[in-house]
Parts: sequence; structure tokens; C-alpha cells
Amino acid sequence: MISSIPHSLLGALFDLSSIRVIFRYSYKRSKMARESQPVRLYVNGAILGYQRGLRTQNNSCSLIKIKGVDSKEDTEFYLGKKIAFITKASTPGKDGSRFRVNWGKVCRAHGSNGVVRCRFSRDLPPQSIGGRVRVMLYPSRV
Repeated sequence: MISSIPHSLLGALFDLSSIRVIFRYSYKRSKMARESQPVRLYVNGAILGYQRGLRTQNNSCSLIKIKGVDSKEDTEFYLGKKIAFITKASTPGKDGSRFRVNWGKVCRAHGSNGVVRCRFSRDLPPQSIGGRVRVMLYPSRV
């Protein structure tokens, strides 16, 4: 219907300059709101233990349960993603931070309930069992 109205008449019906100003203002506010919200680039996970058999365990392969992942098909998205095990030390390190990070990578699924096998640069200590890790959403395979 508006397309049938001549452009000269449209300018008289609507004050186009005020519409542009309102649009710019709303765009700016929405952009500011997006910038102020923190972006979380990780999913929480829990350390279940090590890969093991009846009498042996493999300390170099840790089992991680990722929050919100409940099937083997859901774990495929997380294959190759980085994992961070963060601890707090008593003394600051070389960079001045008291936090230490042990990085790992998701290797494959373990079972059919959303548990994954992970390898870390340094094997996780036994005190970490039951603790939390961050499963980063990078690198992307999409």
C-alpha cells in the first residue's frame, strides 16, 4: 500500500529525518546492551576419574561429564575442544597471577551417557576428582 503512494507525498506524511534518528538511537542502545553483557565461551564439566578397567587405571586419560550432554551423539560437537582445569596457588607465578591452568583436549566419547575422554598436558591429580573444569567452545570444527 505504501509503495503505491508517490515519494513526494510520503515525505509529507512521514518526517523521515526523525525516523532515522530514532532508528540510530535504538540501534546504538541495543549495541551498547550487547557489549555490556559478558560472553561465556565455555561449558562447565565435572571430573569423574580416570579411564580404568577392573584392576588397572590409565591416569593419562581423564573422564569428564559435560553439563547438558546426555548422549553419545551430543558429544560429537565437543570432540577436539580445549579443556581448562584451573587451580589457585599460594604464590604468584611468573605472570603475577595466582591461578594455574592445566590445558587438555577432548579425545572421544566414553559410553553412551555423554561422558568424554580427555588428555591433559599434565595428568590430573587424584585430588581433582569431583572437581570442575571448563570445556571451551573452541577450536570450532563447523
